[in-house]
Amino acid sequence: MSDDEPKDESTGDSEQQSDQEPADSDQSTEQAEEQPTDSEQSAGQSDDQSAEVTDQSAEQSGATSTDESEQATEQQAADQAAEQGGEGEADARADEAQTAATGELSAKRQSMLDLIDKWMPTSLNNPRVPEGETQDLMAKAGWTKATGQYNKKLKDDGKVFATSCGDILAAMLRLWGSNFVGAFNIRDQDSKGRSPGAKGLGFYVEADGVQSPQSGDIIVLRNGVGKSSAGTAGHVGILVEAGETEWRTADGGGGALPDQTANVTTRTVRFENSIPILKSPTDLKEKQLDGWVDLDKLEQIG
Repeated sequence: MSDDEPKDESTGDSEQQSDQEPADSDQSTEQAEEQPTDSEQSAGQSDDQSAEVTDQSAEQSGATSTDESEQATEQQAADQAAEQGGEGEADARADEAQTAATGELSAKRQSMLDLIDKWMPTSLNNPRVPEGETQDLMAKAGWTKATGQYNKKLKDDGKVFATSCGDILAAMLRLWGSNFVGAFNIRDQDSKGRSPGAKGLGFYVEADGVQSPQSGDIIVLRNGVGKSSAGTAGHVGILVEAGETEWRTADGGGGALPDQTANVTTRTVRFENSIPILKSPTDLKEKQLDGWVDLDKLEQIG
């Protein structure tokens, strides 16, 4: 399984050029505008075009916006997010109390683990289509062999390339029926590159050495370890099981381009100031746990 390292400020892709044999770079596909994928980069870059179309439509209809109306809209959005976050926190506390009392996973968490069992493992070279379905998880995430070949060429040319990490996460959240879908930059943005992300909506828990993620939570690893890595993103995945020396995570972005895999991976873990430091199984690079999206705070809407 591979971990992304973000490129500059515009992408969430890390380790884009260091992961040669094999690729350990779960970079969000929002970096590849030209590639035929439902990627992070395509979505992020298409936002500007969407904004231009929206502005042009507004001008044609004679609509105008004022500073006051924009401020009112922003305030309404903030109020709605706060209300939604408050309700989610109340539900999450109830679910956590139930889990603590019974030792059983909440229905939301069990549903996510069941989806992982259903859709993983799979890969571009060896797609596994679940019974009753017409596509595998890679196809659901917008990844095809052409996407893999496109990014392989970018990598060979020394350019910024993408892997399927963020797109696989987004696909899993859609399959789960989440009211909020994020990808590689899930902490700060949704899957279309729009703010706020999980943190701004109250779904995110900062790693503080006291709290710990549970099975089904979406973990965000930094691009490195220590204070210098604060604010970065190096990988995203879904926690399956957390142990004292190993964590199992469900991730996309594995395999060496042009192939890509989505699978459950075992990662060695150590603790520094009680903060988990996970090691990639392919390039052996360490990445610090930044935090996680509390699955119990999300809502399944269909």
